[in-house]
Amino acid sequence: MLERKTLYVLDYYKKNTFMGSDGPLYFRIFGVPVSDEDKTIKNLTVITWKGPFIFDKTPEEEKKYKDFPYSEEGMEEIIKYLENEKNLLT
Repeated sequence: MLERKTLYVLDYYKKNTFMGSDGPLYFRIFGVPVSDEDKTIKNLTVITWKGPFIFDKTPEEEKKYKDFPYSEEGMEEIIKYLENEKNLLT
């Protein structure tokens, strides 16, 4: 089970992508800027797929994309979403 502290602080997502897995669920989380000129983060995008293959070896049609608010509340929503997605795979 994932916990909030597992997913790093919110500022991490301004420049980095978090890649992880939890059982059969593989995922990526990254910040999406408002525009190329404005580096302000608009939201967080989560991509999930069923392992065991890495992102690049998984067909695009097997990946799910979902956006969340760039906030602590959004991070809590991501935790719940990832747990639900994991339960769907088991």
